[in-house]
Amino acid sequence: MMQNASTRVRGFGRTGILLCSVLILWMIFRSVDAKQLWSAVKQMRWGWFLVANLAFATALGCAAARWHRILHISNIAVHSGASARLTIIGHFLTTALFGTTGGDAGKALLYSRWFGHSLPVVLSTCVLDRLVAGGGSLLLGLVTLLWASAGGSALRLPSLPRLGNWGILTAGALVACFTLIVIRRRHRQSSFASFLDALRYGMGQLLASPRKGILTVFFSFCSQLCLSSLLLLCLLGIAGEQFSAWQSLWVFPVISAITTLPVTFAGAGLREGAALWFLAGYGVEPPEAVAAALLVLLIYLTWAAIGGILLWRETRFRESSPVHAEPRSISVVIPTLNESTSLTETVTRLRQIPEIAEIIVADGGSTDGTVNLARELECKVVFSPRGRGLQVRTGAMQATGDVLLLVHADTWLPPEAGRKLLDCLRDRTVVGGGYWKTFRERRVLMAGSRIRCAIRLHLFGRVLGDQAVFIRRESLSQIGGVPDLPLMEEFALCRSLRQIGRLALVDATVTTSARRFIERGIFRTYARMWRVTLLHYLGTPPERLARIYDQKRN
Repeated sequence: MMQNASTRVRGFGRTGILLCSVLILWMIFRSVDAKQLWSAVKQMRWGWFLVANLAFATALGCAAARWHRILHISNIAVHSGASARLTIIGHFLTTALFGTTGGDAGKALLYSRWFGHSLPVVLSTCVLDRLVAGGGSLLLGLVTLLWASAGGSALRLPSLPRLGNWGILTAGALVACFTLIVIRRRHRQSSFASFLDALRYGMGQLLASPRKGILTVFFSFCSQLCLSSLLLLCLLGIAGEQFSAWQSLWVFPVISAITTLPVTFAGAGLREGAALWFLAGYGVEPPEAVAAALLVLLIYLTWAAIGGILLWRETRFRESSPVHAEPRSISVVIPTLNESTSLTETVTRLRQIPEIAEIIVADGGSTDGTVNLARELECKVVFSPRGRGLQVRTGAMQATGDVLLLVHADTWLPPEAGRKLLDCLRDRTVVGGGYWKTFRERRVLMAGSRIRCAIRLHLFGRVLGDQAVFIRRESLSQIGGVPDLPLMEEFALCRSLRQIGRLALVDATVTTSARRFIERGIFRTYARMWRVTLLHYLGTPPERLARIYDQKRN
């Protein structure tokens, strides 16, 4: 009985939201000449519209990074790709379900169902995410008001328009909508207790680390800045510099905040009305203001459609992916060739990861005592002809863990690396991948390693060997093992893995040595790597690539 009542309340609420949108839009279209409105749309310079779409994509990216940070501090992050996809899907759900409440609930339900995390805990991250987003909005509003004050520009507000009969009817519909939302939320208050502890924990973790908190608020600020710029960009495309853009900057965050009120469909009506009212004081003609607002609505709906398509594709992909047994143990394979100076620290750090069941050193003919050192460190030693691909393949054949982790002798893993790896594999579509990476030796010319890791994976579908490549053992068997190549074996491995599943970056960072860059020179080493990569794509035999890569500096 209670469930039926809740369903009816939700139905009335959605009907009221649609009614408010229709009424407000009807009022606005009555006050604007249709021919002038269409003329304003036609004179749009569509390059600005493209920039506005890119700004919205950036806003979604920053929102995904913000939510992923909160998932991380709540210890339920899977991988950044999952957070990004569900953020876009969440935008679709927010639009389709008429508000952030339904959108966040749907997003949390999908995250819980797909990755096996507790629904109350996931819901708590969505609530905390909205609180941080509100903080970003307040910060943006403060910055824009300070900008306006520093510029000496007055806050120009036109007089309130006369409501008339239709205005009174619309205002009544808004009040009714708010009432329905309040009733709906009060009805759900009993469910808040189940995730209150998780919310308190997340807030505590966020406040306990100023660096994490500042970074999360920064992502929120950037997201709100991009969202607020949408109307400005569309207006620049229509009106050009005919209005005082710099003096009116404070207006756009205000309009963006108004459109988030959960009383209309995707902000339709509120956005147009707010633009019509606020921008009038800055010389913007009503048809131009309404046309720009309608283009922003088009951007919202376009990305909602993209989110819907992504949800459909993701659902089908998961249905076709095999159900893997839950991985519990990790086997590490380290290919070595005269690595006695690096091996001790690497193995010592690996021993601090409880999920690692065994460490296998695959030696390719060391002459500096690497083999004896590996035995002293209680590693399992196997021998192979020289060649990183063949060495890793030989070591992998001896592995017994559920996950195979390929680690370079000079790459250090953090203590949480094992737990984060198993968390990443909660996504059953993931068959392999690597970690985020930084260099231990700080050099200005080598900055941006994490950005390169993301670009390398999401644009080119691969990870490098010094990112600590991981593979499900059953997936490795499915593709026939590690490719027997002297160089570029990770390229071939990633290409084979992408044919059976998805690659991802574990939510942890490894550090590796920059000794090769320092010894050979940063520019020279990067140039050699790019040359080898290009030759690989052009079909150069791996043996020749290995000779080019290993040749000594002239």
